[in-house]
Amino acid sequence: MTITSDTSAPLVVVGGSTGQQGGSVIRSLQESNKAYRIRGLTRDVSKPAAKALAEQGVEMLSVNLVIENKAQVVEAYKAADIVFAMTNFWEHVDKAKETAEGKMFIDAALEAKVPLFIFSSLGSFDEYSGGKYKNVHHFESKAQIADYGRLKASPSFTFVAVQAGFYYTNLTRNQIIRQGNDGTWTAALPCKPDALVPGIDIDEYGLWVRAAIEHEELRDGREILTCSQEMSIGDMVKEIAKQTGLKIAFKTVNNDEFRAAMPEGTPEHIKDDLVECWNALSEIGYYNREDVTRFLPYLSRKTTTFADWVKKKDMPEYGKRA
Repeated sequence: MTITSDTSAPLVVVGGSTGQQGGSVIRSLQESNKAYRIRGLTRDVSKPAAKALAEQGVEMLSVNLVIENKAQVVEAYKAADIVFAMTNFWEHVDKAKETAEGKMFIDAALEAKVPLFIFSSLGSFDEYSGGKYKNVHHFESKAQIADYGRLKASPSFTFVAVQAGFYYTNLTRNQIIRQGNDGTWTAALPCKPDALVPGIDIDEYGLWVRAAIEHEELRDGREILTCSQEMSIGDMVKEIAKQTGLKIAFKTVNNDEFRAAMPEGTPEHIKDDLVECWNALSEIGYYNREDVTRFLPYLSRKTTTFADWVKKKDMPEYGKRA
């Protein structure tokens, strides 16, 4: 359905509207048979992605979503029926800063009297492991924000956390599978190849957010877990190899080997983060839950399997073209 300007339709404010998650939320709402007004937040409304959204009927607002701009965020949230918010640890790699930003979004929503607030969250490996894995900073910050949101929930303020699954795109851009100087391809990780990950196509993340908006029964205080297909990391690597025709080895390495292979200049706390993330994923599981696909029946359409995603994805780093 075309985005509407009819004031009888609920107003959804989408943070990071020109990015992957925010853009996915907008596209998912566009697919709905229900009418929505959408206000997109971005730093620069003059960039092509923002102009394209404006042409589709999205009200685009320029706002820098940082602590110092809380007053602007409150104004951006005013009159909203629903707010979708996200934070980006990798923008500044600062756990404390990300946590403060997320809490500010919640406080701004409360001040603007927003009835429904949806946050893109992750779980706490610190909690799951009983304190063994304390340094997965990009998970922990989002988990702390979600805890704060649940603490602030009330009959007039519903807080929903939608955890982001393991992006299929993590298998691209040489993030996990890399070519060595000798030409061989290897996925060298400090985890077992049978470690299960809840995979999603980032372009479909918004389907779970839309489900939270359109199915009131999902707003029961429990986190919504996004997962199209639970699959082992080893099988994901094998699927890439199968469809590209490359020989790709999966190698379980120790933590020191993994740290040493990181790019020069990687901060030590980021090395700690990534090492512990893979260790915890292998030992505990990404979500530390068994019901990872229970939300699929609430989605408006079938999601993409990893094999189908690889089939359609242009991956020039592997010599593969669409």
